[in-house]
Amino acid sequence: MNDPVDPESNPFDRVVGHWEQVIEDMAATATQYRDDGREAIELHPGDVAVLTGEPRTLAEQTGEYEPETRRLGFDVVVPGDEFRRVADALEDRTVDRSEVFRATDDGMVFLLVALECGDDLAVLVPLYYDQTDRADLSQVAADHGLYSHIRPLTDDEVVTVTHEDPEPFFPE
Repeated sequence: MNDPVDPESNPFDRVVGHWEQVIEDMAATATQYRDDGREAIELHPGDVAVLTGEPRTLAEQTGEYEPETRRLGFDVVVPGDEFRRVADALEDRTVDRSEVFRATDDGMVFLLVALECGDDLAVLVPLYYDQTDRADLSQVAADHGLYSHIRPLTDDEVVTVTHEDPEPFFPE
């Protein structure tokens, strides 16, 4: 397991500049959706993690705790007000189309996922992952499907979105 304190294993420096560009692209994309008459919800994750099913906590590793359902895919932690907005918006809607904008640089994959609900709503979810996680994430997608779990910091609620076509998440 990578040591998050070790600068060699911590991708922060490889993410920050590119992440700012992803957020700017998200704002421009949201403006396009709004100009087309849609509501656009922009999410600003404080953390994005790749979940491949391997234990992430000491309690899980020692067997002291086993979650009822193991989340797989992307864990997307957003501010509480943004979570509430997306949870309310998706409560009675179905995501019927996703568009994935992507870029790669510095060993990272950057994604902007537009979750479209009919002609009236788009939820914009920026994501990233280290290319060293690609094989494991791709295997999870092949075996179980690909999901984004959008949640507040408290982790007491979650909105899970299924990505029907995982291929765009894995640029060559």
